[in-house]
Amino acid sequence: MKLIYALFLSFFWTTVSAQTLKDCSICATKPIAQAQIANLSLDEIRLLSNEIYARKGYQFESQRFQEYFERQNWYRPAKDNKSIVYNEVEKRNINFLQERIKQLKAERLALVAQLKTFKVLVNAHQIAELKAQFGFVFEPDNKEEHKLLKGVLAKVNLDDINYYREKGLHKVTIDNGFVNQLFGLSVEANQVHLFYNYMSHSEIIKDFDEFTDYRSEDEFMYNWQFEYRNGKLKFVRLVVAG
Repeated sequence: MKLIYALFLSFFWTTVSAQTLKDCSICATKPIAQAQIANLSLDEIRLLSNEIYARKGYQFESQRFQEYFERQNWYRPAKDNKSIVYNEVEKRNINFLQERIKQLKAERLALVAQLKTFKVLVNAHQIAELKAQFGFVFEPDNKEEHKLLKGVLAKVNLDDINYYREKGLHKVTIDNGFVNQLFGLSVEANQVHLFYNYMSHSEIIKDFDEFTDYRSEDEFMYNWQFEYRNGKLKFVRLVVAG
């Protein structure tokens, strides 16, 4: 009976420790486990790291963080940040979270590096290399696809992808007086999309009349879908609509 009880407790605490960490209320007394932050975004982990400081009364230079923690009923600002002392568990958890932040930043940079390589190969029409490195194959005799993909890669600034939690985005909309075109890149978790949308008429066109050749049935969309796993960008499929 004691053995069964001990196994139950072991299973219970393993399950609890593996749950995603929602806040840092226990971060002063218990080490954070890898499984507790495995599914958290860089922004969420950064907030947890700052919460450890905040629970000691740290006052932030960042107005955004200071205002956020001032709204928490447990926050009591210290008179002087230099007087704050962190125990060994807190130090361990701060370092652990900071290392995870560095890792996630490095992964984002690695993704950008692979996208830049992909762009070079697309522009050079290196069919064999695209297939070998990314599993990417152009549709046979589809010159339009190559043209549109090159257009997307030309418009998207790969050095200006910004993130909100687990989502990253850079897109450009162009209205040339005839049609609105959307060129973009989106990232969500391990899903990466390059997309082109010939989407709607220009804002200057009021009616589909004798003054314009635009017709709504001409709208269409290309979406090149990839997965980014274990540091590798792999093509999944091309979705065309319209």
